[in-house]
Amino acid sequence: MVIIKLIKKYSFFIFKDWWNEEVKQFISCITPKKNCRLIDLGCGDGELTIKFANKAKAGYVVGVDSISMKKHLKDKKIKFVPTNLNHKLPFADNSFDVVLSQFSLEHLYNTGLFIRESKRILKKGGYTVVGTDNLSNWANIIALIMGWQPFVTSYGVANKILGNPLSIAEGWLVEDEDELGELSHNKVLAHKMLVDAYKEFGFKVEKVVGAGYLPFFGRTAKFLAKIDRRHSHFLVIKARK
Repeated sequence: MVIIKLIKKYSFFIFKDWWNEEVKQFISCITPKKNCRLIDLGCGDGELTIKFANKAKAGYVVGVDSISMKKHLKDKKIKFVPTNLNHKLPFADNSFDVVLSQFSLEHLYNTGLFIRESKRILKKGGYTVVGTDNLSNWANIIALIMGWQPFVTSYGVANKILGNPLSIAEGWLVEDEDELGELSHNKVLAHKMLVDAYKEFGFKVEKVVGAGYLPFFGRTAKFLAKIDRRHSHFLVIKARK
C-alpha cells in the first residue's frame, strides 16, 4: 500500500507537468488571424477557450458543450451552444476559420462523425487543432501488460475507479451520475489511428506533437515526447481543410 501511495503521488506530480506542456503545445499550433471565427468543441468552463481565442486573435468565439456545463462558463464573451458532440453540429457549412477541441475526442463514441462535422463547418483553408489522450502511451501499454484496464479508461463505470489499482482519476469522478457518459472515455485513439482518421476524412495533417513521457517530467519528458510522440502521454494534431 505504501508503494502504491508513493507511485500515485509521483503520478499526480508528473501529470500536472505533462498537462501544462500539452496546453503549451496546443496553443503553439494556433495560427493568429485577426477577427477570425473560432469554435471550441468541448469548451468546459471556457477558461482555456479564451486563451486559445486570444492567441488566434478571434473576433467571434463559440463554445460548445453539454447543457450541464453552461453554469460553469466563466466568460460571457463566449457564445455558448449546448450540443452533444456525438451528433451533427447545429452550424452551417463553412462557418468557422478555426475549430478547436481540447480533450473531448476521447469522450465520444461517434468519432468519425465528429471529424467529418469538424471539416464541414470549417471554411476552405481553415484548420482544426485537437488535443487528446494517447492510447499508445507507455502508461497504458504497461497497464495492459499487467492485465489491467488502461489508465485512460479506468473511470466512469459506476462512478468508481475500476480495473487499475494505480489510477489517479479520483478527481474526475462526479456527484451527479447523469454526467457519467460525459466524463468517461469511450474511444481513445493511438497515434497512427489519430493521423489516419483525419486523413481519411479529407484533412491535410500539418503537425502532430506529443506531450508527457513516462516516467519523466520537465525537459527530459519534453525531449522524449518530441522524438517519440507515438508513445507520448498526450497528442495534439493540427490539420487543415
